[in-house]
Amino acid sequence: MRNKIVILLLMLVCVVAASAQKTKANGRKLFQEERYEEAKPIFKYLLSRTPKSAEYNYWYAACCYETADSVQGLEKMLEFAESRKVYNAPYYLGRIKADAKQYPQALECFERFFDVAKDEKRIQIADSIVAHIKELFRMMKSTEQVCVIDSVIVDMETFLSAYGCGRDAGNIYMAAEYFGNNAYEDVLTMTERGTDIYFSNICTQDSVPYKKIYHASKNGNEWSAAAPIKGFDTGGNDCYPFMSADGATFYFASDGEGSIGGYDLYVTRYDSESGRFLRPTNMGMPFNSEANDYMMVVNEIANLGWFATDRNQPEGSVCVYVFIPNATRRTYNYETLGYDTMLSLSQLGCIADTQDDADAIRKARQQLTMLMFENINDNKKGEFLFVLDDMHDYTSLSDFKSSEAREKFVQWQKLSAQFESDSLNLENMRMKYSQSSAAAKQSMKNDILTLEQRMESEQLRLDDMIKEVRAVEYESLNK
Repeated sequence: MRNKIVILLLMLVCVVAASAQKTKANGRKLFQEERYEEAKPIFKYLLSRTPKSAEYNYWYAACCYETADSVQGLEKMLEFAESRKVYNAPYYLGRIKADAKQYPQALECFERFFDVAKDEKRIQIADSIVAHIKELFRMMKSTEQVCVIDSVIVDMETFLSAYGCGRDAGNIYMAAEYFGNNAYEDVLTMTERGTDIYFSNICTQDSVPYKKIYHASKNGNEWSAAAPIKGFDTGGNDCYPFMSADGATFYFASDGEGSIGGYDLYVTRYDSESGRFLRPTNMGMPFNSEANDYMMVVNEIANLGWFATDRNQPEGSVCVYVFIPNATRRTYNYETLGYDTMLSLSQLGCIADTQDDADAIRKARQQLTMLMFENINDNKKGEFLFVLDDMHDYTSLSDFKSSEAREKFVQWQKLSAQFESDSLNLENMRMKYSQSSAAAKQSMKNDILTLEQRMESEQLRLDDMIKEVRAVEYESLNK
């Protein structure tokens, strides 16, 4: 009887083993066919039965990665698999490190993978990823030292509401609204003099539709026929154009050649002799990321710039940054700051870390407030222009639906008028100070500092007040 039981147990073990081998074979077949979603539960089951199997650790972790399943411990599974000579394990370790923007560690993982790699398809993919990582790493180490003074998160559909750029930057419209035709996408920009417009439109190249930037100029009261601008071809979609007031510096966004992911910001210059634009240059970090970065606008008179990005934002939202443009490009010192600090600066992880010149920041914020005041009062058709959002422009106090918002706006106008008066007074005092003797400067110094401090306080109050106006009016509109 005892012998029969032993024989039955041995038979059962053999059946289970055979079943496990069959299950393993099915899982491996699905994995090789890249049917990762179907293979994943098979390897999860096998791993639960044999947690020390290097193959099962690798296959399950790889399936989780390929299906974007954020299971804890994937790196440990792959590290264990690599320690047991599973040759594709460092491939997925490299991808995980790259996704986490741990570029040096990612490159090390791929080097180990290349040393033992046998899978030709993954070798080709790894080659492409390594080239991309090296470009990201190179760009990160040469991040431009830019002072960001403000940021606002807005709905992507109405992102232009965050661009209070002032009349010196020209005008920016949603192209569909300007033309009254929904066939046009993105934005249209008009130069400050109103003589040139730039916008993107679909054109076909080798039977493939692309967005290209078109230009039309005004002669008298008539516009020329719009035509694609000349001088560069990125091989991708080009849009979100902006021509600076100098008539030569041109910004746009493209997902073509040289992009590190989605739309990147580029800059070029117009060569008046040849009548063409020069080869564009990728603006690098922190302006660009692996997400979509676009709509660069620079007001050269106010010395302020704006750009939009959907990096680190939920779907449907974008962040608009306001920064102080550099006269010449300055970069951070990677060797001094180290990897983690440079990574944060390259991604604008904390805009306070970019602010190292208190005087420049104070002046820039004063300019920003003045532009907001200019935007509200610079309209010939009404008493003022207050842009609530892309759908609501107020030109009279009667436009307000909320009496509370109306009263707050009137208070804001009064304080804005005082701020404008103080700003002019401060500029006059600074000019007089620069032309005075040392003794006279000493007596004027305290008055200037006192006025600067008062204006800084006024500016913060103005920012808070206009936010309250919008919040109260939005609430009234949504009732």
